[in-house]
Amino acid sequence: MTNTNNLKQLLEEKVIADVSLKKIHFKRLKKGVISIIESKFLYEQYFKTNDVRFFNELLWLENCEFTQLSMKHFYQNLDDQNKHIYYYSNELKPCLEIKSENLLVHESDFANKEICLIGLPFHFLLAFKKLRKLKADVEIVNVVYHPSPNTRFLLNNKVIKSFYKLYFGKKRYKEIQIKNKSQLKEINLGKHYDIGFHKLSFIISDNLIKQFREGLINDHWGALPLFKGRSTLDYSRLFGANLIITNHLINKEIDSGPIILYSKIERKKIQTSIYYDLGDRILNSIALLSKKKFKDIDNTKGELFYEMHPFLKNHIKANKL
Repeated sequence: MTNTNNLKQLLEEKVIADVSLKKIHFKRLKKGVISIIESKFLYEQYFKTNDVRFFNELLWLENCEFTQLSMKHFYQNLDDQNKHIYYYSNELKPCLEIKSENLLVHESDFANKEICLIGLPFHFLLAFKKLRKLKADVEIVNVVYHPSPNTRFLLNNKVIKSFYKLYFGKKRYKEIQIKNKSQLKEINLGKHYDIGFHKLSFIISDNLIKQFREGLINDHWGALPLFKGRSTLDYSRLFGANLIITNHLINKEIDSGPIILYSKIERKKIQTSIYYDLGDRILNSIALLSKKKFKDIDNTKGELFYEMHPFLKNHIKANKL
């Protein structure tokens, strides 16, 4: 009974620590002042748990005395290849060694399915051609909105829009203009699709998810359920894990929907694999979802990572992790 009580206490302490980390992270993003007590908390949590997420948050607090104090502990947590030693749950440790899958798709996988590829159309150029070759009923929805002014300019470029209409065809291409952020929750596709795959740059509302009868697929750059959140391929490299892209269904929680597909990418061509191989991931994940094939994995667990500090990125680069 004592062991059970100790485990329960540890789990409760972890939940409390994760909540505190999240509060400090978003307080910093909102330009709030991080107190000495909060800085000390991050420092003590890193020493207590060896969880690099707390060290990463400390790194963003420039000239913080606790950051310097924790540096020595960071180097003590590196193995002989300068990878950070894994300290998370053993239940999640298999995520470090996930393998890729080889699939064959067939025309029948897409029969009688209305498919929507929603987001920046550039991402769908290869996938669209491959789907149409398999006689799939697919449409492109260009949601004309992005938080970046430069990207917004490109999205509204008349020459680029004309190219999309010519490439995809007027009957299979539509645009939805979003004038302000508040309209994102009210996106109406004008019809319900069976399956969707998105490349959107904003939080997806329940309203949008409900417009896909079988689900909306996300392309997550990291091995789920372990690596949730941001900079997950970077953290994968820090731990020496296989570099994996996970395709999963979107639900209310961050990166926690049912897992459909794992795809391994090579360290020497990360960016190439992310973008050039996207077409195959789209085909494979849609084919699997159409047959209701999911991984028998609980994706509600895992760790939520935040944007990696340049210090850790430079460590990865310098040591060729």
